[in-house]
Amino acid sequence: MLRPGPLPKHYQLSQILRQRILKGEFAAGTKIPGEWQLSQEFNVSRGTVRKAIDTLLHEGLLRTEQGQGTYVVEDPWRSRPFLFLSNFNDDISRQNQTPRTTLFEKRILAASSRIAHRLSVIKGEEILYIARLRWADNQPVVYEQRYLARRLCPTLLDEDLENQSIHELLVMKYQLPLVRAIHSIEAHVLTKEEARLLQTQPGKAAFYIERLTYTLLEGKETPAVLYLAIQLGDEYAFRIQYVINRQEGEAPLAVIPVNGGDLSLN
Repeated sequence: MLRPGPLPKHYQLSQILRQRILKGEFAAGTKIPGEWQLSQEFNVSRGTVRKAIDTLLHEGLLRTEQGQGTYVVEDPWRSRPFLFLSNFNDDISRQNQTPRTTLFEKRILAASSRIAHRLSVIKGEEILYIARLRWADNQPVVYEQRYLARRLCPTLLDEDLENQSIHELLVMKYQLPLVRAIHSIEAHVLTKEEARLLQTQPGKAAFYIERLTYTLLEGKETPAVLYLAIQLGDEYAFRIQYVINRQEGEAPLAVIPVNGGDLSLN
């Protein structure tokens, strides 16, 4: 259900409907419930429902038929006109593998000069640090690290970080709308330590990933999460900037990757 607070209801509703589509609860090619039915289910106005559906229409997950209603596209994962952050567990499950997460480290740090600059905080400010391993079946495939200002989500380290999505915790529990991200991916060769963590051979091809995600504080875009990761995979590199969830009246930014691929988030 929708939560009270500063996070717009249409944004929360679009998040819920998106997950229903991508998890197959609204099957490809089928008609979704109408505005009235959704407004009754979530206790919101039809205008709020319309805004949420408009977001998913712009993302290419839904299509309309004149006089018939709104339908899920035939292949939601291939029909999007621009990339958005997808869910790691869903991505791995779609490949008929079992995803899991192990917490490697969590602690409170004093922001270094580099981290303070990236997160636009004062050097020495308290920062939350979270490192996790993401698995596909019995193979670790991603080693990820996150840095967040503690003041944004002071009790995040108390959460179940192995079984809960950090993204969903930030958006739904801590009421932080994640509105924009700058995401870069580069070809990388695994070092001995990285290979040890990922249980593979040094020198193997991988991705080095950086993502800086922004939230809104008092109407102003502010860096919220610095995400760094090493991920197994084929070599490619591109840099994009895109809107996670467009603001009213704004169009999503087009994204043209060099060598394709979804951007996972969880």
